[in-house]
Amino acid sequence: MFKRRARLLVAAERADGRAARVAELAAADAFEDWIEVRPARAMGGVTAQDLAWADLLVAVDAAAARAMPAERPATCRPKYWTLPGETGAAFDLQTLEALRCMVGGMRMLARVDAEDDA
Repeated sequence: MFKRRARLLVAAERADGRAARVAELAAADAFEDWIEVRPARAMGGVTAQDLAWADLLVAVDAAAARAMPAERPATCRPKYWTLPGETGAAFDLQTLEALRCMVGGMRMLARVDAEDDA
């Protein structure tokens, strides 16, 4: 069973507003019990303190994935989402789908854990 919300640190290669938009979308009621999202200004600006907080470091595109810090705590796993290069309707739809998939997986694991405890 999950003891706290999963912490996602989200970054694009540069400060283009996409990470902030992911955080805005993740603030929806449907996700609030499962994830906490913080946007990083840019992948190159991610600090050791940021990585220590995060469970997942989410790159929003291939360039951000290539720029991910190689040194991360064992508790911070990399994740790569292929999102559009600009915010807009397509970006929002794909981001929401990625968030729903992540939270759906967490819900399934929580049910399995609950059944195991029974």
